[in-house]
Amino acid sequence: MHRVLIVEDEMLVRLGLKNSVDWSRFGMEVAADLQDGQAAWDFYQREKPDVVITDIRMPRMDGMQLIERIRERDKRTRVVVLSCLEEFELARKAMSLGVSNYILKLTMTEDEIASVLSGVAEELAQRDGSSGSASAPSSGEGAGTGPGPGPGTYPTNLDLVKEKMLKDFLFYGIFSADEFAAFVARNGLRLSPVRLQACVMELDRYSRIKEKFKDEHGHLVKMSILNALGEILAVHKRGEAFHLEDNRYLLLFAYDDLHSEQGIVRETGVVLQHIQDAIRTYFNGSVSFGTSAVRSGYASLPSLHAEAQQALGRKFLAGPGQLHAAGQPAETSGVRSRLAALRRYEPIRSLLPKAKQDEYERWLASIEEQAGDRKTVTIALFQFVQWVATQMYDSNQNERALLYNITERIEDNDTLPGMLDEAAAYVAELAKQAHGRLQMSDEIAKAIQYVKLHYAENISLQSVADYVKLSAGYLSNLFKKELQITFIDYLNRYRIERAKELMAGTPMKSSDIAVAVGFSPEYTYFSKVFKKVTGLNPNEYRREWLTGAGAKADA
Repeated sequence: MHRVLIVEDEMLVRLGLKNSVDWSRFGMEVAADLQDGQAAWDFYQREKPDVVITDIRMPRMDGMQLIERIRERDKRTRVVVLSCLEEFELARKAMSLGVSNYILKLTMTEDEIASVLSGVAEELAQRDGSSGSASAPSSGEGAGTGPGPGPGTYPTNLDLVKEKMLKDFLFYGIFSADEFAAFVARNGLRLSPVRLQACVMELDRYSRIKEKFKDEHGHLVKMSILNALGEILAVHKRGEAFHLEDNRYLLLFAYDDLHSEQGIVRETGVVLQHIQDAIRTYFNGSVSFGTSAVRSGYASLPSLHAEAQQALGRKFLAGPGQLHAAGQPAETSGVRSRLAALRRYEPIRSLLPKAKQDEYERWLASIEEQAGDRKTVTIALFQFVQWVATQMYDSNQNERALLYNITERIEDNDTLPGMLDEAAAYVAELAKQAHGRLQMSDEIAKAIQYVKLHYAENISLQSVADYVKLSAGYLSNLFKKELQITFIDYLNRYRIERAKELMAGTPMKSSDIAVAVGFSPEYTYFSKVFKKVTGLNPNEYRREWLTGAGAKADA
């Protein structure tokens, strides 16, 4: 049995790891579990454990110091780092000291721990089956030269190591093309320098995938995606996958066995379709791809990556789940068809007077004109839905206009067609509700009327409850039941509607407007609520509104 030392100052994590793992399954046993680096170092000198699993931040001696001291003595002890999210950069640094792998404490699962320990067990088997002393391996033993890890120091197929090496070469110029070539060769990557192609892959609706996995920071999603990509590329015996940032990944393919352009296009399509199918099946999502041209030589990788990034940029206009090849024109039919549907949507137009119908058309024309600029068209879309909501509320006292947080639904999309779908659904719902008043109990109707009369005052749920002769708790539950919104959210959104009127029609300062509509003098809270409701902060809203109003006046 290989002997394991666990070093972790959080008792629950330490004991949980010790007692929840069937160590014998991996040919291991826990020799000791200690709470600080100094005690671990003393134990290491006496007992020389085969595996050390250590936290990074600990009293007396931290994990980095412990690892450094161990590596000064020998390179054969396997080390696994227990890391918190905020220690991620330290975990990266630890890899350069010959760490086998890392485990994120917040998201670690039994499967992840088993995967890491299986890898360590394989390393130990290789170590014990090879000759040599416990000292650092010589270059003949595989220590390697140049950048990146060598087989004698720690496993060379780790996604984290590959990611760091790629970024250092691709973005920061730390390593040359020759040094990157040495790294590829030393680690046996499926990446010859002949006929290289880059593909940038982006997870669509990334926030939804993180929400589904209950993975706020995305680390579990990242590991799962990299595992899936690794398996698929292994099946096709083609290329390597790297994590770039958040929801983006880089796929690098080498086609030294294919000579025709059609053959390369076909092969890339097969692999990417396999990936798309896997994401749909296992993640209930989709991915978009941008592919580069094909060129030879590792020195061409930065330009190939830039081409793929540029190609992927067409996703915003085209919609999710598509493949965009370098040099293709942007696909805008989806945007045009959705805007045409909004123009033809009679239920909303019939509720607007003639002058407002013309303004409605000008809003849509403005969105179409600015479609190529993501930031500008997003702001225009925010303004459009807010304008429609205001018309529906002011003309029809349509409370539904205040109950939907459309800005969050729009922001949750990463393509313009998706944003327009949300806007169309919102407009349809407003029109439907405007034709039939929202059904409310007498108590809620009285509460809403009270808000409209006293919104500028320091009112509270309790004061409104007293007015309608209900307990505060009962009134709060009634708001959620009938309006699917909390009392404070309704009050804030009503106040924001009144604030928008003052911004559009008066020269008052934003801070004075905040107080005038009932917010506290603490301007930060008003600005935060304003942006949540409208998608813009108060100054942006006024600036964009004035710009839009001037353009419409000129028209």
